[in-house]
Amino acid sequence: MSLPVYQHINLKTGSLDELNAILNQELNLKHPVTIGLKALDLDQQRELIGLIENYFVSHNLSYKFPYPVYLISDHEASITKVPLVKKQDELPKFFTQRDSKMNVKESHLAGKNKLLQQEVRNSDASSNTKDAQNYGEAHRIIYELEEERKFYRLILNRLVKGKK
Repeated sequence: MSLPVYQHINLKTGSLDELNAILNQELNLKHPVTIGLKALDLDQQRELIGLIENYFVSHNLSYKFPYPVYLISDHEASITKVPLVKKQDELPKFFTQRDSKMNVKESHLAGKNKLLQQEVRNSDASSNTKDAQNYGEAHRIIYELEEERKFYRLILNRLVKGKK
């Protein structure tokens, strides 16, 4: 089993046939994907960004998991919910190709990861996204309360030192 590294797909024409050839249910199941739109003019890029986003929404798929899908385009990231970058250098380094081979422990974890990918694929994308958002929100609240506790602890320590 190999490590998940970016699969780079560069669209050379803005045709629907080319787009339909790359978009499928298992696009981001085994590795993160980058779709390069830089070879197209800005209008075609905008149109394809919308079509790609609509594909994920209409098929109830997630462009975030099991592995993310990134678009490489000249447009601003604010025009879509799909992660959009201007250059390949801006992609997260986590999935870049490594020079060394996997050791035994990494190979074992990669095998477990394959089973988890199947579970994610068979689940509902919108409910998973909501669960992740709820989980993140709960941890944000915990973080804010902990920061407040640290603030009050600091004030208390200063008051105690001032009385001595």
